[in-house]
Amino acid sequence: MSEDFLELEIKLERIRTQINSKLENQKNLAVILSVVEENIKEQKNPQNPTAYFVSFLALLNQSFKDEEIIDQSLATSTAYFLDLVFPFVPKPLLKAKFSDILIKLAPAITNEDSEAPLIRSCIGALETLLIAQDAKAWSSKLNISPWRALQALLDLSLDHRPKIRKRAQESINKILSNPPPSPTLGHVAGNPCSEFALKSIVDLLNSSEVKSKKPNKELNAQLIHNLQLIQTISSANSWSSSKVEPLCDVLLEISKTTDQFLVTAAFSVFEHLFDSLADPIYTDKFMTILNILFDLKPSATDFNLVGAWVAVVAKAIETYSKIDAIKCLGKLPEIFQILSAYLSSDIQSIYVSSANCIISIINTSIPDPLLLLPPGTSEYPVDEEKYEAVDEVISKLSELVTGLLSVKYSHCAKEVMDILGNLLNKLRYRSNPDLIKPFEIVGQWRTDEESTSTLDLKDEEESVISNAIVNLGAEVVLSSLPLNLEKPTNSKPGRAWLLPLLRENVRHSSLGYYINNVLPLVDVFDKKISTLDQNSVHVKVFQTVVDQIWSLLPHFCDLPNDLPTAFNVKFAEKLASLLYSKVDLRTNICNALKMIVESNLVYSQGVLSEDVLLSQQFPIENAQKNIEYLSSTMAENMLSVLFNVFSQTHPDARGYILETIDIWLKITPPAILEDNFNKVCSMLKSGLEDDDKNNSFQTSNNTNLSKNKPPRLSVTMMDLVVVMVKYVPESSYNALFAIFNLTNGIADSLIQKRSYRIISKLSEIEIGQAALKNFVSDIEKVIIDSSEKALPSAKGPRLVAINKILDILPSDHLFFVPSVASEIILATKDVNEKSRQLAYAVLMQMGKLLAQGGTIENGKVPGLDPSTPSVEATLSEYFTIVSAGLAGSSPHMISATITALSCLVYEFLDDLPQEFLQEISSTIELFLTSNNREIVKSTIGFVKVEVLSLPVELIQPKLKTLLEYLMRWSHEHKGHFKLKVKHIIERMIRRFGYENMEANMPEADLKLLVNIKKTKMRNKKKQAAAAAAGEEESADKKQGKKFVSAYDEVLYDEDSSDDEEDDDESDVEMSGGKGKGKSKQFIIESKDSPLDFLDKQALAHISSSRPDFKNNSAPKSLANKFKSRNGKFVFNEEGNVEEEGDDLLKNKDNSVNAYIDAVKQGPIRGQRNRLKYKRGKTNVEDDDDLSDNEETPTKAKTRFVAKNSGKIGKDERGERGGRGGRGGRGGRGGRGGRGGRGGRGGRGGRR
Repeated sequence: MSEDFLELEIKLERIRTQINSKLENQKNLAVILSVVEENIKEQKNPQNPTAYFVSFLALLNQSFKDEEIIDQSLATSTAYFLDLVFPFVPKPLLKAKFSDILIKLAPAITNEDSEAPLIRSCIGALETLLIAQDAKAWSSKLNISPWRALQALLDLSLDHRPKIRKRAQESINKILSNPPPSPTLGHVAGNPCSEFALKSIVDLLNSSEVKSKKPNKELNAQLIHNLQLIQTISSANSWSSSKVEPLCDVLLEISKTTDQFLVTAAFSVFEHLFDSLADPIYTDKFMTILNILFDLKPSATDFNLVGAWVAVVAKAIETYSKIDAIKCLGKLPEIFQILSAYLSSDIQSIYVSSANCIISIINTSIPDPLLLLPPGTSEYPVDEEKYEAVDEVISKLSELVTGLLSVKYSHCAKEVMDILGNLLNKLRYRSNPDLIKPFEIVGQWRTDEESTSTLDLKDEEESVISNAIVNLGAEVVLSSLPLNLEKPTNSKPGRAWLLPLLRENVRHSSLGYYINNVLPLVDVFDKKISTLDQNSVHVKVFQTVVDQIWSLLPHFCDLPNDLPTAFNVKFAEKLASLLYSKVDLRTNICNALKMIVESNLVYSQGVLSEDVLLSQQFPIENAQKNIEYLSSTMAENMLSVLFNVFSQTHPDARGYILETIDIWLKITPPAILEDNFNKVCSMLKSGLEDDDKNNSFQTSNNTNLSKNKPPRLSVTMMDLVVVMVKYVPESSYNALFAIFNLTNGIADSLIQKRSYRIISKLSEIEIGQAALKNFVSDIEKVIIDSSEKALPSAKGPRLVAINKILDILPSDHLFFVPSVASEIILATKDVNEKSRQLAYAVLMQMGKLLAQGGTIENGKVPGLDPSTPSVEATLSEYFTIVSAGLAGSSPHMISATITALSCLVYEFLDDLPQEFLQEISSTIELFLTSNNREIVKSTIGFVKVEVLSLPVELIQPKLKTLLEYLMRWSHEHKGHFKLKVKHIIERMIRRFGYENMEANMPEADLKLLVNIKKTKMRNKKKQAAAAAAGEEESADKKQGKKFVSAYDEVLYDEDSSDDEEDDDESDVEMSGGKGKGKSKQFIIESKDSPLDFLDKQALAHISSSRPDFKNNSAPKSLANKFKSRNGKFVFNEEGNVEEEGDDLLKNKDNSVNAYIDAVKQGPIRGQRNRLKYKRGKTNVEDDDDLSDNEETPTKAKTRFVAKNSGKIGKDERGERGGRGGRGGRGGRGGRGGRGGRGGRGGRGGRR
């Protein structure tokens, strides 16, 4: 059986399987195929593509009578099979029987009653038929010829039905892309197709509807269809050369329109036209198009056409660069000259479009290999002639850009600087020296901005200077624009503004230049600072300059080109001395030390090897030599300095030092590493002995270290041990495991955490994994024995270590799983979220490990009899191990076990037998009868996973019992049990059906089903009304909730109906509820002093309530706020100043509003005579079990009340004023609040 027939057989087999499909069309296909195959067998013909082809073609003929369709369904199905079989039919047969086949296919295509599926299938068959024809057949002038068939496809490619049109255009593209063997390069049908498409679109453009210039959607759609056809032909490299010029005219004419879809379609045609010619064999044809394009150059005032034209030019030049890069580069000055004419236009859209075109050409049409210096590389050789040609082009471009910086183009100075910045970025170091002149002009503009704001283009100027720093280097930039910070004058202005630009953009520069020319400025300013008053403004300015100069050091250390000469012993000693003496410089110096190693390491690994210019300027070999230099001459002393500085720095502020140490450890020789590691181990031992002697161990994370108090030596040394783990030689591993064995049992949270990180770090390297495998028995024993000693704060690192051990656990050590299972199960209830997630990960890892098979030696499990027989490791056995926790002595253990089983059932659902799932789910469901809320809460979570994940047939038999258990908690409000149960019932209705749920639901709880049904119907009505009103869902609702894992999504995801109120509870929506509308925020400011958003106190001026500016009188003295009439100060200790003071957000009727607010926030009676309190704006009620005679200490909340919220109706009785505050010791009580209208005033306060 041939491969082609095998492929056909696979496709037919898929159809045969649909014989019992519920979909009529699929079933019909399978029936027809079975009938045809039965007929072939009866005739004793082989079941090959030819037999299928003949049978289906005859069947198609039976569907028509006198070119009229008599059976649309049969015709459609048969055409589908023909489209499927035609590609496997021998081509000679398709050539020989072309006329007969076309005659039988034609009625299906030309008949007006043919439906779209029938026509699409016939198009596919016709495509295969035409591809099989040779050049002789295409040149035939008979009535029934391939060209006639192609004509039909061209007509269908403009059909108003989108699927038919798309299928026809795809077929035309494939036909033209597969030309028959002939002397000509393209397809012989390319010219007729081009003529047809061009004539069709020209006729449309000449129609009266277009000339009327009135919007016509139908006509625009037809134009787009024609453009799609042209794009189809051009993308197959079949557009006729003689039709290129009229096509360009047509496309540019269409580009003038305001219809963005038409313009986009026209540009797409240009793009495909150029892409189809991006091959050297089409050079002549492409140059013809390019010349035509420049001949069609529009007027500099035609803003409609210029934008379209320059966009096409940009694409054309990009394609030209792919065809012949060096010729394209030589033509760039001429092209830039043409485009610069549009920059002189005063019309913004024209000069912006022109600038964007130039920028696009710069970025896409100058390949990096052309910019290499002689002799180039082996892949991109460059001779002197090519180098000189490129240099000449760069000089011309520099002259053009310099001319654009003249007054003539001042209106588009921003765009010109964008061009210069992109040119600097593209030419890189080849910009020197040609582009230094235009750069200096811009630099002078930026210097003048400090004294006179003429252009106000500071951002654009700094962008150009930044690009120059990156590509020319800091040394070149500072030689053209010196800092002049020591003694600035009018002729030599200071340029301190350059320092931030240098910090952001310096890389791969000269470190020696910084050390010799920039860093000495620090000493100059330090001397100036020492002679001035330390509180003066000048000192702060000078100190800022010093800080900025030091901040440059890390960036000059980013792959410097002179590292061996600049970073010498003298400079390294200076940095070491400063690390000890200048605490404020440690960050910059450590970042510099880190960068100087890291940048060379990364570069030596070939990360930037694709950058041919950088590779030539700074070969990878140089980076490797730099690393060797640092490793041999600097590493030992630098590590010693960093270790000492690290040990002297407070733990909260030394993370960056540890990162620096880590980088330097990568390049430190093994002998030096081992020596340093031994020293650290010795000091660790001393530190632990001191801690034990002084009883300094801490069981919590709270270190309570003073900023001036040195950190504990033991913790510091453990940090160093952990960071050295990945780099120490294998000979030091015994010491590492000894440290782990010693420290993991110490009752100190900081020590324990670092102890377990030793295992985690070792597992990150291959040699470390091998060592862990060798010592796995000892590590297992240590972890198992220390389970009781593990502190809660060290739980996370311990779980990570256990997970790493599981990764390398041998198959004969599976007893480790049941040994730690109970600890992992309990960790799923840990208060720390990361620890819980780690516990879930470990549980799943253990399940996967046991699923791989092996033997569990139960005799080695702590707590079990050594004679306990071993069992085979399986997934079911793992679930048995975990399920043992269901018999736990504490509710917490039982709850954690149920939670763990929920996760595992969801994870391994497909790998467990249904009988086992039935057993474990039935067992856990029984816990719904428990009276312990913690157990029931976990069980409800399991039930939710169960009803959503387990097969329906598994749950259906016990649905009634499950609902009885579940509905016990449907009336319990505490712990959100009622809401959780309702969510599960909603999901169950979806899965099992309303009628099924109604039949199994306890009769007393049927009202819940009715409530859910009514809620759903009400929501549907609301959605329908919103859709009718043209409303759209908010972005937040569309985005929905996201979860860490699929298990979390099942467990915690809720429907949009989750927030709905029950009908039997309330039909009134709370206006203050969450999500009802967008929160509004208001700014409190006055006309005289607008809000400064950079001020630290800006947040205090943001309010969620609308401020009342009508009462915004002049600010009163704070002293008057607390004065009584006799001049005494009275302070209310229990209240808040804002509660009684004058405030922009307060209303006039303060006493009335305060009383109403107190009533609103006061307790109310709820179920079982409990007190409920409304909290905040959302009016969320809290249950309180206090009785009537119990007092609850409450704290008053400041609340802003809207103007109208406190109004009292005319017929309503006034409210009593608030009671005055109690006076302080020896002071008079505060005055009682004024009563509302019709009410009496409050009583004065007591002393």
